[in-house]
Amino acid sequence: MASDVTQTTLDYLARRFNGVAAQLPTSHAGVDPAALTDAIALLAHHLTYAGERAQERFTASERVYLPERHTLMRLAEAMTAVTGAMGHLTKALDCVSTGFYREAIPGAETSHLRGDSKALRISAAEECSSARTQLIAAAAQLRTESGGRAERPRLATDPMTPPPAQRPAPAVPVPRTAR
Repeated sequence: MASDVTQTTLDYLARRFNGVAAQLPTSHAGVDPAALTDAIALLAHHLTYAGERAQERFTASERVYLPERHTLMRLAEAMTAVTGAMGHLTKALDCVSTGFYREAIPGAETSHLRGDSKALRISAAEECSSARTQLIAAAAQLRTESGGRAERPRLATDPMTPPPAQRPAPAVPVPRTAR
């Protein structure tokens, strides 16, 4: 049985994450509660898709070999980043919906800044910017592949091999010209 989590799967998810990131507002004027809710739902859908692909592979009777494990590891790391982006979008939605609520009910604000819908939209736009950055980084991480496996960071417990001895460069004689 072929793997259900391949580089094609990762590329598909990377395109989807980039698509969601491109739709996020870039200024406070573009912040819309309905669009934020839609982006959160779309990311949740993609996370469900990714989780189902990983679950299918882990429940299969065949053994998961090292290259495929690296692919699954990259998928899990990207899922973590997307979850963080969803957290930022949820905070943005909270800011916008709080402003929406405060606009609807006069006198409900506790301070002049918490009641200012523009300040709340600016905070929401900053959260969207953080979410966009995380989504683009997650998409880039999914697309990077080096020789069939992801780069693995060196752990502190890995044995360190000393670098080869540095030899000094041989001195090259410079011919002198007569003056």
